[in-house]
Amino acid sequence: MTIRHYSRLLIGTAVAVLVLGMLFTGSEVYSAAKGDRSAPSAPTNLAASNITETTVNLAWGASSDNSGKWTYKVVITNLKNSAYNSIATVSQTQTTYQARYLAPNSPYTFTVYAIDAAGNKSGNSNLVQLSTPADTTPPAAPTLQATVLTPSQVKLVWSKTTDNVTANCCSYSINVNGSQYTGHINWISPAPAGSLAASIRHLSPNTNYSFSISVADWSGGNVSTSNTVSVVTQPSNDTTPPSAPTNLRLVRDDSCGEVWLGWVEGSDNADSQELLEYEIWVNGVLSPLPVGAGLDLDFVYANAHGDNFFQVRAVDRSGNSSAPSNVLKLFLWPC
Repeated sequence: MTIRHYSRLLIGTAVAVLVLGMLFTGSEVYSAAKGDRSAPSAPTNLAASNITETTVNLAWGASSDNSGKWTYKVVITNLKNSAYNSIATVSQTQTTYQARYLAPNSPYTFTVYAIDAAGNKSGNSNLVQLSTPADTTPPAAPTLQATVLTPSQVKLVWSKTTDNVTANCCSYSINVNGSQYTGHINWISPAPAGSLAASIRHLSPNTNYSFSISVADWSGGNVSTSNTVSVVTQPSNDTTPPSAPTNLRLVRDDSCGEVWLGWVEGSDNADSQELLEYEIWVNGVLSPLPVGAGLDLDFVYANAHGDNFFQVRAVDRSGNSSAPSNVLKLFLWPC
């Protein structure tokens, strides 16, 4: 009887302790849930200054909060293109902010609010509306150098340039005798550090040419031009084209329209085989990839789905082009 009495007493005591613990714990959770519900005061007197094509300086009057800890949120809204919208976080000790990477010639609104550590958000400051000015400043003009390579080729090297607008530059075009060149440009890689390089092909032997580089930013309409360089190509009496490459064939299909082609090299009356260049034509269009010399194998891009037609031509140092090779027809599968 005594053992049963004590057992009941212990069980009753344990239940009482558990109930009291739950009550106290629930009270503490309820009390913590109340937390800080006081929002910071709204920032005041938001103003903008030093407006450029892509930046604007903002300043405002400080908020206050009972917690003593908060941050600011700067809301940036492009009224023409939402892709430029953003919200920046600014520390409590800072009441200025430079908005960067704005779109030129665009209307914007700006507002600021404060938020404390408990997530309480203030009201918004006053709204500031403005427009960034249009970009009318061209990139810096590059510096150009030219070197004659063969009777039909000139190598151009020019300095990379910069623009007043970040991430807004550059598109380059090559001018030959004052007009934009639309022929084949053989881009040279690697180029000297800080420069771009290309060779201009199929020029006439013993001929005076002037070259310049025009550079445009991506805002459109802002263009500058390099210095003009004049050269005379080497003389040549060779007017006989090389023989046509033969046995054009597929060597490897890397999928996604990427293929390796092989052929039997042509020959020339004046230049050895290692000096002959080979142009690859895809569906009647010259491949934009660099043209190699002394090759019987090269890589080219084609349409990733459907029929493709390939031909290869040999070109000698004087710019004489062979007849085209046999046509290679390939059906390529998509990735």
